Amino acid sequence: MPDEENKEMNEAKSDETTAAQTAEKEAEQTANKEAEANEEKPKQEEPKQPTPEEIIADLNDKLLRLHADFDNYRKRMAREANETRERAKIAVVTEFLPVYDFYNMAMKHAATSDDVNAIKQGMQMILNEFKRALDSFSIKEIPTEGKPFDPKFHEAAKTEASDTVPEGTIVAQWKPGYMMGERLIRPAMVVVSSGPAKPVQVEEEKPEEKPAEPSQEQ
Repeated sequence: MPDEENKEMNEAKSDETTAAQTAEKEAEQTANKEAEANEEKPKQEEPKQPTPEEIIADLNDKLLRLHADFDNYRKRMAREANETRERAKIAVVTEFLPVYDFYNMAMKHAATSDDVNAIKQGMQMILNEFKRALDSFSIKEIPTEGKPFDPKFHEAAKTEASDTVPEGTIVAQWKPGYMMGERLIRPAMVVVSSGPAKPVQVEEEKPEEKPAEPSQEQ
């Protein structure tokens, strides 16, 4: 029996050795296959760095494109601004055309009529149309007479002495001024009081001193 046991043990050891050798060979074969597969794969090329000449050419191209875009933008803005100005002109002319129509009517009537009252009525109609057109643009006349002088809205043409109007107050208006909303269009030209006239002091003439006569010796 001991011989059989030894025989079985030897056979088992032999089987283990054979299995180990087989596993080793399989591992070696697998490693070889992976190495061959890795060698067959093409190596990925690293990204090529651009040369200074290529960088300069790219920047120059971008600059040219930017310049072209800005030039197109500038032309578009100029065209839109011009169109806006034209529309503003048309709006103003449209509002003042009725004034021109009334003026033509008044001139034709005045050429064939001596009716002063009718001519006055025509002039009043023209004035009313002027005021309507100005109101449509929120244009208001700047108040002046009796108001304190304000250099923001008034322009002093001259000063004038007054016994009734306080100093710094507007006495008269030479040319009206206008505001459009909160914006000054034209200052009013006015005459400003300098207060009561100051009395003119007249210097008394002193008698001329006669030179002393020389004494006569006896």
